[in-house]
Amino acid sequence: MNAWWLLLALPAAAAVCWVKLERGWRPRQSTLDFWRLSPQPWFKKVEGYVYGAASSSYLKPAGWRWFTRMWARSESAAGYHGKVLTGADASRIVSLRQPLLATDLEHVIPYPRARSIILQEPEPSLAVLECPCRAQKADACQPRDVCLVVGEPFVSFAVDHQPDKARRISRSEALAIIEAEERRGHIHTAWFKDAMHDRFYAICNCCSCCCLGMESYRRGVPRLAHSGYRPLFDADTCTTCGVCRSLCPFAALEQDQSGMPVLSDERCMGCGLCVSHCPTGAVVLVLAPERGIPLDVERLAARPAGSYSSPVSEAAGTSSSASELMQ
Repeated sequence: MNAWWLLLALPAAAAVCWVKLERGWRPRQSTLDFWRLSPQPWFKKVEGYVYGAASSSYLKPAGWRWFTRMWARSESAAGYHGKVLTGADASRIVSLRQPLLATDLEHVIPYPRARSIILQEPEPSLAVLECPCRAQKADACQPRDVCLVVGEPFVSFAVDHQPDKARRISRSEALAIIEAEERRGHIHTAWFKDAMHDRFYAICNCCSCCCLGMESYRRGVPRLAHSGYRPLFDADTCTTCGVCRSLCPFAALEQDQSGMPVLSDERCMGCGLCVSHCPTGAVVLVLAPERGIPLDVERLAARPAGSYSSPVSEAAGTSSSASELMQ
């Protein structure tokens, strides 16, 4: 009898959830567009539907310690991962003014799948979403509306299915969010997921204390890919104030006996916060090709089809701030 009740209850629960999310029996246009986006298996599309329509609920188990302990042995980043961005590289994504089709990014996004960027509009649609990671904590960092959904059909899908948590924004609003989060000492990451049709769909602007992706990374799961940059410190300009060391979200900086920063190449992910927060300008970013290739959408858009090489310039400073890109 219990088995029969379960067989009846599961379809009934699924129907209730469907009506609640779609606000009726008929699917919204954004649902149809999402479902038709690629020839993925149906179960991956269902996972993507739940993830996109109820992000906070989808991620809730990741905040349960018993669940993460149980999942630890099989946890993988192969189909769900982020690329660390500098503030300037994040700003270039939302400032893109031409379509971008990049499906061969294995050197930039070093994972076996979910590594495409497909933005078909002249300028990508943008929405801001309440951070589903911060939603898991009662004492989470503020503000919560800091996650940027990028491109269609993901933007329409998020706004249609999470109207209380997502809203469309302009390019200038997106740049302002990136710049504000940079000032707060929060890192930027571009996220790719197999259930989101194996492609890029969002920029996370998050803190190390709330971000579930960073928590997974600290558990030893390689969920974050290196930005492709490393900081270089000028001993003549550095005042040994210690701002960079206290700010680093990856605990990659120590100080020597003289107070000068000492970088751990192994822990540094090249986020660039030490550069943007240095009060004397004593830190610049340089390329670190042995760690990765930067996700620079302007270079991607300008390249010949089927090729992507590391930038040829040696320095990659962060002087192109979000506010400059807004001009």
